[in-house]
Order: sequence, then structure tokens, then C-alpha cells
Amino acid sequence: MTALCLQGMQAQTVVKPTVKSKTTFAIVVDQKSYDAAKAEIDAYRASVENEGLGTYLLIDDWKRPEPIREQLIKLHADKKAPLEGCVLVGDIPIAMVRDAHHLSSAFKMNPNMDWQRSSIPSDRYYDDFGLTFDYIKQDSVIADYHYVSLRADGKQYIMPDIYSARIRPLKVEGMDKYQQIRDYLKKVVAEKQSLNVLDQLTMARGHGYNSEDLAAWSGEQLALREQMPHLFKAGNVVKFYDFETQYPAKFDYLNEIQREGLDIMLFHHHGGPTTQYLNGYENGSGIDLNIENIKRFLRSKLPRLAEKNGKEAAIDSYVKKYNVPREWCETAFDEACLKEDSIYNANMDIYAEDLHKLTPNARFVLLDACYNGSFHMDDNIVGSYILGKGKTIAAMGCTVNTIQDKWPDEFLGLMAEGMRIGQFTRFTCFLENHLAGDPTFHFVPNGSLDMDVNQAIVLQEGNIGFWKKQLNSVSADMQAMALRQLDMANYADMVNLLKQSYFESDKFVVRLEAMRLLALNYPTTAETIEVLGVALNDTYELIRRFATEYVELSCSPELVSAWAESFLMRGHEKRHAFRVMSAIDAFASINGKEELEKHAAQWVWYNRNRVDEFIKRFDSYKKGQEKDMAFIANPETTDKKVSSEIKTYRNNPITPAIEPLLSILKNEARGEEPRIGAAETLGWYGHHYNKAEIIKALKAFNTSNEKIMNEVKKTINRLEGKNR
Repeated sequence: MTALCLQGMQAQTVVKPTVKSKTTFAIVVDQKSYDAAKAEIDAYRASVENEGLGTYLLIDDWKRPEPIREQLIKLHADKKAPLEGCVLVGDIPIAMVRDAHHLSSAFKMNPNMDWQRSSIPSDRYYDDFGLTFDYIKQDSVIADYHYVSLRADGKQYIMPDIYSARIRPLKVEGMDKYQQIRDYLKKVVAEKQSLNVLDQLTMARGHGYNSEDLAAWSGEQLALREQMPHLFKAGNVVKFYDFETQYPAKFDYLNEIQREGLDIMLFHHHGGPTTQYLNGYENGSGIDLNIENIKRFLRSKLPRLAEKNGKEAAIDSYVKKYNVPREWCETAFDEACLKEDSIYNANMDIYAEDLHKLTPNARFVLLDACYNGSFHMDDNIVGSYILGKGKTIAAMGCTVNTIQDKWPDEFLGLMAEGMRIGQFTRFTCFLENHLAGDPTFHFVPNGSLDMDVNQAIVLQEGNIGFWKKQLNSVSADMQAMALRQLDMANYADMVNLLKQSYFESDKFVVRLEAMRLLALNYPTTAETIEVLGVALNDTYELIRRFATEYVELSCSPELVSAWAESFLMRGHEKRHAFRVMSAIDAFASINGKEELEKHAAQWVWYNRNRVDEFIKRFDSYKKGQEKDMAFIANPETTDKKVSSEIKTYRNNPITPAIEPLLSILKNEARGEEPRIGAAETLGWYGHHYNKAEIIKALKAFNTSNEKIMNEVKKTINRLEGKNR
């Protein structure tokens, strides 16, 4: 062992790898956890090295996050054997990231609220070295929480340099934290010896997700067949569960995750830190069922109202409000009914306490839901999966809320080729995504590729020649990865390559990767406009859905016609229609209404009520925009109200708001808060067709106020940077 001191911080113990390897891995553990689980940690390290991955052991009584990050950066910079990933074991400082909402997919809580709630717990602090941070303080209540602020002079997009994961024990009564670590590492070592091929996958969805759109549901199934064709061969197992197939879904889902041979479980639903939300009230057309649902609703609301207004007044108000029989309301005070409802409600969802009693066996669990990845909480879903008695090795989830319209399965097919789970997380994460468990875990390659996928991803990064060859790979996901890698390497002819890949590939995932890279990183090009116009009606549902989002963010007048046609073609699809309709603000101020009317006139209709109802919205939206712009520009509008109003344009970066936002920024008579807010909001115009003019205006701006200039600098970096 060797001791190393970093910049005057506390000494740390560094144990170097015992084997030579082309890349390396690091286990970061606190001293107490290492002392309590030394044999298991050493055995885990040996099992990783047995797979040919030299492993560092970094041990200390970690008081601050900076020494860990500094050491990881140093190890990654070793050209002879660069660090490819790390796992944080035990009580490791948790970076609570502030001033970085734009790096998350959906989180936009007011930063003035409680810091524990308005910060994003994120290990991007440890794995994305292009992001730079200022340390603020340690939390006064939870010592593991350390608040950091994203600096303006660093990178403003997510693309981790290494992968990371957490093995953090639950703090639940009756569970010993160190025994959890010991037991978990024992099963990891055992599972690494099993030589498991990815041949069983199950996907399950919950209510209310992606508008419960069957087109989205079926489209994902088709894409999975494209990504992992071997799974659909005789003898292998692919299963799809829907929340409405059996009611409640919980029982089937819990049976499935304990199935011995299951390799991957994909969940699509809503979530909380300790809850997977699966069902609402049972759907059905039967009269008795609907009456019972109404009674349950009344019983769920009336007791609380009765505490405030009295039993009889509460019943009278609900009888009048919903025109229901009085006896239905009276069941809300029947103990037997309330007990039955309690059991009924408990059976609708999966709770962490359910998982504590089970043996989850799916080796990898992907939780496409809000808050399920809250590893920083005492009890949480991801921790409950991996720390159970079964064979689950890793679970991926989000520490805060997350957007529904995302691509959770991106590059999933490469896991069948032996890609480490950590690499999967690295290429699909936002600020909030996290992996719990062993990130080095991988399935045995199925033999379709003649390379080590993991070494290729790390050692061939930046090798344009290598990745151009992979454009012809037999694996659709490897072709998509080649596009991503070439974009990362700044390939000179990237825009044309992406356009060509979109129009010529018959692979869903390749077209989606090409379109996304174009829209995210080259939004102002003619090639992007051309591709988006076609992608709005692509045969793959997720391409259509993403295309509508990018068209909305672009606000390009050149896309209005295709957008209008898209509504006529696909307006019957729930999620696609939702995305198309959300773009009405983007086109209400130009000729959206006229284009929709023009296209609709060319169709032969049996019933065009849906179209006419949509057309009626345009005038009110346009008037609303004009009213809002006048409200912002009015010098009599208070700073507080202006600040509140302009925040709405973060999720809705429309063209009419650009000039008012710039005016607020430049207005020295305005207070600091709305001016900073205006600068920050302009940072959400990164996909706008005319963002060059915004950048030009911001670069010409100057003020002596350092806080405002800092936000302007951050916004310029956001607009000029990439978006993976």
C-alpha cells in the first residue's frame, strides 16, 4: 500500500492494481466500511481483476468530495492504463449540485427553496471531468450532503469521462449497514463466475406513462428486436407486461422480478424514492366497477375534509358537488371499508418495503421513473433491489424527477455484446441518472462482434478510422455508437454523415441516433431542417416523438408545414399528438394556423372535429403571447412578477420571447434577479434555428454586475456547447 496526500487534504490509502491492463477501475471506499468488509471488498477487487481489469483501491475517512474527484481525474489521465470507471462504496460524500437545472431532463425547482430539495444529488461530479464546480458548504443535518455550484467557465453539457456507480447501504431498522455491503459483494463475486449470457428480458409498464400510448409501447418492442435479435430466437425469453393485463399488476411484476433466469427487467412507470407506481383505480366499463371506484374516491377525500369542516358538512358538500347518493359518502367513515381500501391501495404499487422481503433476481433493473434512483435517501428503490437476497447486481434510476419522452434503451443491445453496465449508464445519463451496484458487471458476449466492446469504447475514443468501420457493423447499436463516437471526435463531415445515415439506414436505432445528434448539436443547419421535416412521420414512433420535440424547440418557419401535416397524419396517436400540440406556442405567432388549415383542406374528411378543435386554439394562444410579452415589457410590472413570468420560457423557448428577454437583461433599471433570470432563460434556446443571433447579442452585452455577467457567460457556453 502507498499513502498519498492531495493538496493538503487528509491522507488517503491507495492500493495499486495487481495486474496490468489496458484500462483500469477504482473502488473508492470509506475507512470504516473497508475495515468492516475488508475480506469481501478484497474478493470483489480480485474478481474484477480476474476479468482483466486492473483495479485501484482508494481508502480514506472521506470528509469532502474534492479529493476523490482529483484522484479520479489523475488516474483517468494515465495514458498507459486510463481509468474507465469507479464504484463508490459506503459513506462517500454526495455532491448536491446547484445552478445546473439545464443538465437535468426535467428538474427545475426554485433554488430558493430548501437546499436538500432544490439541489440535484449527482455523481456526475465524480465522472464528468469537463464540468467544473465551486464548493459551497456541507449540509448541517445530513453530513454526507455537500453542496456544489456548477461554474460558468466549464462545460455545459453531460458526457462523462468515466462511468460510476454506488454501493450505499440502506439505513433501515433491522438492517446492518456493513452486513449489507458484505452480503452484496459476496453475490457479485459469485455472479461473476456464472458466465451468464443475456437471453432473458422482460419489460413492464405502469399507468399514466407516455400517455399510455400503444404506439409507443409497440414501437419499443420492435426496436428491442432490432437491438437484440438473438433474444427473439427459439429457446430465449422475451416478455412484455402491461399494467392493465392483470389487476393489480403488482403481483405479476413481483413474481417476474424474482424469476431465477431473468437477466434484464425494464420498468416504465412513474415513481417516488420508495415507490414504483403501477396502477390507478381499475379501468373497465362495468357499472359495478365504476360505482365502486367512485366510492373509493369519496372515501379517500372525505375523512380529511371532515377533520376540517365536520362530518355532516363534508358529506353534504360532496353529495352536492358530485351528485352522488349520501350513503356512498357515508362509507368513508366505515372502518371495514377503510381497512379494505388500505389493502387495495397497497396492492396498486411496489414499495421498497416489499422488495426488502423478496429475492429480486433480474441481474439488471432499469427504472425509467422519477426518484426511484434516490440513493441518497435512507431507503430507496434502487438500493432495495441490489441489496436484497436475490441475484440483482445493478439497478439504474433517477435521483429527482425525469422527463418521460426519453430513450431509456439507447445502446441496450451492446450489453448483449458484453458491454459493462457502467458504460451503458455513461452513454445514456442526464445529471440525475445513477447506477446502484457493480458497474463492471457484464453479460458474456453473444459472439456477434469480433472485438472487446469495452476496450473499444475506451481506447478507440477519438479514432475516426476505427469508428467509420463500425458504421457497417452487424450490430445496429454498434452502428449507432459509431455515430456517437464520430460526433465526439468532431469528425469533419459529421452533418452530411448524419443526414446520410438517417435517409439510408433501415435500422430504427441508427436513424434515431442520427436525427438526435443532428437536432441536438447542429440545429441551425439545412440538413437538420430537412431531416426533421421527414422524421415527423417516421415509421418508428420514438423518432416521430423526438422529432416533434426538436421541431418545437427549433421554431423554424421552414418546419411549420411539416409540423401541420404531422398532426393530420399522426394526431390519433396519444403521445405524438401531445408533443405536436405542445408546439402550438412555437408556431402561433407565425403561420401555424394557416398551414394547418391549408393542409386540412387537401384531405378528404368523414369527421374533422379533432382538427377544427385544434385550429380554434391558435387565436387564444397568439393573444396570450401578446399579452405576456406586453406584461414583461411593462416597466410597471414588478421584478418579482417578471422573474416568475420569464421562467416559463425555459420549457417553452419561443421566438417572440427572445427580444423581451434580451431587453430585460440589458435594462439597468431592472433588479438583479429578473436580469439573471433572463440570461438563464436564454440558455434554453440551444436548439433554436436562429440561436446565432442570441449568441451575438449576448457577446456584445456588458455590465459591471459580476453575477449577471457570470450567468451570461454560462448561457453563451450552453448555446455554443454540445448536447451529447
